Amino acid sequence: MKRYLLVICLVFLLLASMLPVSYAEQVSNTFELQSSSGNVQSGENITITVKGKSLADVYGAEMELAYDSTKLQYTGYSSTLSGEAFVREPETLDNKISLVFTLTGRRAGLNGDKDIFTITFKAVGNGNASVSLLSLSLLNSQPQPQTLAGVAGGEVKIIVTPTSPSTSPSPSPSPSPNSNLNVITLEAEPTDKGIISVGVTANELLKAFEQSKKESVLIQVTSKPDTSEVQVSLPAAEWIQSTSRSGHADTIKIQTDMATITLGTKVLKNAQVTESSNLLFTVARVDPATLSSEVRQKTGSQTVYDFNLMLDGKRLTHLNGGVQVEIPYILSPSENPNQVVIYFLGDDGKLEVVRNAKYNASTNMVTFKPNHFSKYVAYHSMVSFKDMDGYGWASEGVLGLAAREIIDGRSEEYYVPEGKVTRAEFVKLLVQLFGLEDMTATAAFSDVASDAWYYRSIASAQKAGLVQGKDNGSFGVNDAISREDMAVLIFRISNMSGISGLPSISNNTITRFHDLDSVSAYARDAVSVLQQSGLMNGTTEGYFNPKNASTRAQAATVVYRLFQSLN
Repeated sequence: MKRYLLVICLVFLLLASMLPVSYAEQVSNTFELQSSSGNVQSGENITITVKGKSLADVYGAEMELAYDSTKLQYTGYSSTLSGEAFVREPETLDNKISLVFTLTGRRAGLNGDKDIFTITFKAVGNGNASVSLLSLSLLNSQPQPQTLAGVAGGEVKIIVTPTSPSTSPSPSPSPSPNSNLNVITLEAEPTDKGIISVGVTANELLKAFEQSKKESVLIQVTSKPDTSEVQVSLPAAEWIQSTSRSGHADTIKIQTDMATITLGTKVLKNAQVTESSNLLFTVARVDPATLSSEVRQKTGSQTVYDFNLMLDGKRLTHLNGGVQVEIPYILSPSENPNQVVIYFLGDDGKLEVVRNAKYNASTNMVTFKPNHFSKYVAYHSMVSFKDMDGYGWASEGVLGLAAREIIDGRSEEYYVPEGKVTRAEFVKLLVQLFGLEDMTATAAFSDVASDAWYYRSIASAQKAGLVQGKDNGSFGVNDAISREDMAVLIFRISNMSGISGLPSISNNTITRFHDLDSVSAYARDAVSVLQQSGLMNGTTEGYFNPKNASTRAQAATVVYRLFQSLN
């Protein structure tokens, strides 16, 4: 590819005049992709623009794009350089498109920001799709063209939805095509600002719950590609009444093209609900122009979503663990699914990681449970350590926890997998990952100072019944945690978190460990259950080595396995 580009550039440069031209080399030339929309209906067209940023003497370029050919069909292209450059007709092969251009004549290359190509696709399937910039070769305008360093950072994600039936300006609930009685389908035309507003009546909600044989009633909201916000109103009193009648269905799932939210009645805990109370849920795409440059640089082309939940016009600030959110994310080939996280965008413009987020590669959705509603964005957190070679069994846990800002390296680039873990460090890890921090908790251990970095975590763990002190009244904050004590804490927190799939304890529990007799009596049940569930293994074949200190690699692996096992 680069040889083809070099030949073209040499031909045009040799034919051009030999007038001198100024040249200033810059090694950073970024090419990005921008989509005309993040959502498109099947049968509609969508355009992808190749944008050059901070270009410095780019005389010619050759690049290769990849797209999801099961969802998108390539239909054509255009270029802003037509007439001033040689632009080769794109070559297509399977799901890849090759693009080439070179300027003509003796002149400087492109500088600054410039839109280069516009590629048009037709949506032909339903689901999540992506278009990415795979490779990039650049040459400058020197008499003997030289290769420029460039950054191919472009990828856009697109959601293709089925073609909507004709709609009327007012909301018109209709039966779901799959005839599930627990599904309510709503649709409406968006306003000139792209807002869709729909509502569920009391009778519709009561009927759906009465006839539901599932745990949740599903509300499907059909929208248009240019929809910027979806608003869904629900009768709050009838919701509470419906859940008490159904006996099994106690949640409402609202599915939109932007996100899916599952609401439990716990969100109304301590709220004043009257017979006429109305619950309003909204989700909106945030205009990138309203975000700070720091946020845009961090999140790139990812969509920031603004969520809100109001009861009778007043915002519900505490969700009481009654909400689960799913937003789309298309994983690129170079990304690790364990490092996909959710960031919360605060009013101060700062990003804060949501530690309970999980990415599902089969659905291309990131699921998380927010403590409050605000602005959220999915993001791939690129972390790595230089000393993890030979620790393939632990890399998933180490990188997954590091992406969630639960653990750090001992230095900037080194994790030190064989390092020991103190009791204070391990407790803080558990409290942060599983959201147990309690600002009202106090610690009663003799060696836990109120101004220590671990105080809040140990106090929260003690209040929750997760930890106990030693006979002398201390906690042993700086003691290395033993493998059996790690097993006990993992076992306790798994019960607190309602984890499913762990075997139950019985008198005839069988374990493969030959050194079970050396396990302390208080830890034997925990060691047996965690071994059988696959959360903890022995350090050598057939031996658990309960008194040995846990390493940083072992601790991260066990905790992340538990995290992945949670419902």
